[in-house]
Amino acid sequence: MVASPVASREFLFQLFDVLDVGALLARSRYQEHSGNSLRAVVETFSRLAEGRSSAGDGQAEALAEGSVGVVPEVVLTLGNGLYQADGQASRLFRTRSEDLLAVPMSVILSAWQLFRQTLAGAERSELDAVDSVDLRGRLLSAKTRCEAGLAMVLYGASLAEDVQSHPDPGHRETSERLLAFLEPVLAWWPGQAAWQAAVSLGEVPARIPDPVTGSHFAREFLGQRVWSHQSHGLQLFLQTLQKDLEAAVTQDTRQWALSLSETLQRAVKVTQVLGKELQAGSRQRVLANAGRYLHLFGEIVAGWMWLRLANAATLRLPGAEPEDEAFLRGKLQAARYFFHWSLPEVAQDLVLLQNQDTTCLDMRSAWF
Repeated sequence: MVASPVASREFLFQLFDVLDVGALLARSRYQEHSGNSLRAVVETFSRLAEGRSSAGDGQAEALAEGSVGVVPEVVLTLGNGLYQADGQASRLFRTRSEDLLAVPMSVILSAWQLFRQTLAGAERSELDAVDSVDLRGRLLSAKTRCEAGLAMVLYGASLAEDVQSHPDPGHRETSERLLAFLEPVLAWWPGQAAWQAAVSLGEVPARIPDPVTGSHFAREFLGQRVWSHQSHGLQLFLQTLQKDLEAAVTQDTRQWALSLSETLQRAVKVTQVLGKELQAGSRQRVLANAGRYLHLFGEIVAGWMWLRLANAATLRLPGAEPEDEAFLRGKLQAARYFFHWSLPEVAQDLVLLQNQDTTCLDMRSAWF
């Protein structure tokens, strides 16, 4: 089993440095909590998550955090991937639909555990296999998939929490619209990424199912969510992402932000073309390539997650301890891999969608 500090560091970084869950303490439903108690919840979850290889029944563990006292009981079920606490704070994150984030969380945790185990095995190898450039590439591929998938699920959960508990009604409505827009992507991409990560590692355990085509998510996304409320969800997505593009401060992160921005601009132009075709009545033709559209936006959202991770790592890096520095530089290197190796692959999606390719639509059963 991989040492628990690895898992704890990952969750603490994503939740506190990227998502700023510490801000929850200012909300009325979290007034009984402290930063220490929230961190204790996260550390408990990470230990339990790391120790389970498949979805199963929840486990409970009570913690004492110095003078803070006993943290409310934490129940983890990898089948739903959510924290549940006793008392008023019924969940650290709440979702409108547990099914939405349950399976992606469970599967991505399994893939992340496989990645850490593969890395640990390579480090123990007498052949020093981790120095193999090919293996490093496969490990980087798996890392970018797993950690972006985890970031997506946690971001979706944070939006759901804002819908439930943010003190500003306008912010609650905005979060609800943005979550509704992103739901098909958040429900589909992490599972796809987990399977891809496992394939790159040379082992696909039974707990990581073969990826579904995602056709129902794709048709719902392109057929409904993109256009709902005069595309307000899409507009909110663009506005929210823009803030993270502007937060890039180093030469590398600015270049990655530029790459993501250019890809997004092309995706928006394609979306406008598809919207006109839908208005013209060409629904079947447009939705024929809905899967490529979902893949395109899935990779864009993954790129967004990696930019957020990289921005947070950049802020933490100055003055970091040696162990933390290695962790943070790993984040930046993985982001570099994603923007140099993965994001450019959506070029094919953009071409097929722009041309409204009908190769698959035109195929007939008898021709097989």
